[in-house]
Amino acid sequence: MPLILLQSTPPANLPYLFAAFAVCWLGFFIYAFFVSRRRQELERELREGEPETGEPDDGDEGGNPPPPAML
Repeated sequence: MPLILLQSTPPANLPYLFAAFAVCWLGFFIYAFFVSRRRQELERELREGEPETGEPDDGDEGGNPPPPAML
């Protein structure tokens, strides 16, 4: 075995392992919290039927007037 692996005993490294484990789980729970909040916002927007942009949705995406009717 390389000499580097034999220089420290595993119990001496346990605090670092625990710290890395705790940071990873904390990051996961923070991510899950924000994803859950965003999902709730999207569900509320879908129930209301109009996005929260402040502009009314008239169905015309391009902003151009409709073409004249053909007779």
